[in-house]
Amino acid sequence: MKNTGSYHYQDLLPLIQQGDQRAFSALYDLFAPDLTSFIAKKINSREVAEDILHDLFISVWKNRALIEEIESLPAYLFSSCRYLVLAHYRKEMKIKVTQNVEHFECEDQSINIEDRLYYRYIIDIVAREVENLPQKCREVFKLSREYYMSNKEIAIKLEISESTVEKHINKAIRHLRTATSHLFHFILFF
Repeated sequence: MKNTGSYHYQDLLPLIQQGDQRAFSALYDLFAPDLTSFIAKKINSREVAEDILHDLFISVWKNRALIEEIESLPAYLFSSCRYLVLAHYRKEMKIKVTQNVEHFECEDQSINIEDRLYYRYIIDIVAREVENLPQKCREVFKLSREYYMSNKEIAIKLEISESTVEKHINKAIRHLRTATSHLFHFILFF
């Protein structure tokens, strides 16, 4: 069992739940070195590892009211780190794909001008339709598709349930499919 000074980490949990920042700082100091090393081995960047660790502890602080419900805090922290590392890689991959598409859009001269204009037209229509979504639905959809946040991250950020996040995303996708279906029929027939 980890301890800091005269405290075991379990002794800190009730204090943290009550908003004690010193207890939270002690908990951070207790786990940060091991967690940072764990993340850095997977990410190969100490700076990114520290960012991920800070995100984790921000989440722990925001959800401190539930901290005593966690059966094993060390296991929870390490599994959360694994999840955040995967989320980091997923986000990096999506950013690279987006950059590749943008590069392709701007650089590929083998695509004729009509096709590039039509592609731009489709992108503009989709963007306009996203803006026409109801406010909460639009916000959830953008966090998911533009900021690459997971449903769980969106639920925490917006203080709604994950099932509500899923419903908003599904609603947005249905709306976009309906609003753009005529564009893709044209492509199939052309």
